[in-house]
Amino acid sequence: MNSYSKIATYYSKFSSLFFSKKDILRFIEKSFLDYGVKKDCKILDIGCADAKLLFLLKRRGFKKLYGIDISSKMIELALKRAILKGIKLYNLNFLNFTSRKKFDAALCTMDVVNHIPKKDVFDFFKNTNTILKKNGIFIFDINTKEYLQKLGKRKFIVKKFDEVLFRWKFNLISRYLKINFSVREKNGENVLEDVYQFIYDEEFIENTLKDCGFEVLKKVYDYRLPLKTKFLSKLCYVCKKI
Repeated sequence: MNSYSKIATYYSKFSSLFFSKKDILRFIEKSFLDYGVKKDCKILDIGCADAKLLFLLKRRGFKKLYGIDISSKMIELALKRAILKGIKLYNLNFLNFTSRKKFDAALCTMDVVNHIPKKDVFDFFKNTNTILKKNGIFIFDINTKEYLQKLGKRKFIVKKFDEVLFRWKFNLISRYLKINFSVREKNGENVLEDVYQFIYDEEFIENTLKDCGFEVLKKVYDYRLPLKTKFLSKLCYVCKKI
């Protein structure tokens, strides 16, 4: 799994380029309403990064919020505010996470699943099933195969935020996309980190979910579209532990 150890401090700046947190939050709240996840339910955000989604849920009145991330730097950035908000954070690889108390819902958004190598996907979904209560809800997304292949053909993206230059260089290698992420600060300092996005199709994901004891309740694209188009980037699932 990717740890984002070097680029964690820049995450909040560039993540808005690829994710609409408003769309994600709207989809999560609607799904919680539809499938009975109440404000006092226990919710775990897997791959919570800087915990921004948890802070948004806290503002919406959700009380029992937890987050886990493999990046010690991400957790460090979020920890002080999380403590003040009553949010519990874990700095762990989720594959090694255990909990005596079960959760009512688990979230795994912003393409966290694409960071998981294929050999670990079954164990990842299986552990998610294990930490959920019976009929617990699991909401997650993945970048689509078509979107990642399109990025591979594009080769690179360059953006500037607050006088800081961000560059993503893409290298498509069969079953995964290697992303060389670089930041050039105003003082000329460079920060570099390689990130890997593994490519999965819908059939593999859905078969693995079934094998791990999940039922797919809802599937949409880019958090709002019921039908697949060539312009979409994300496939979004709502599942139930059975």
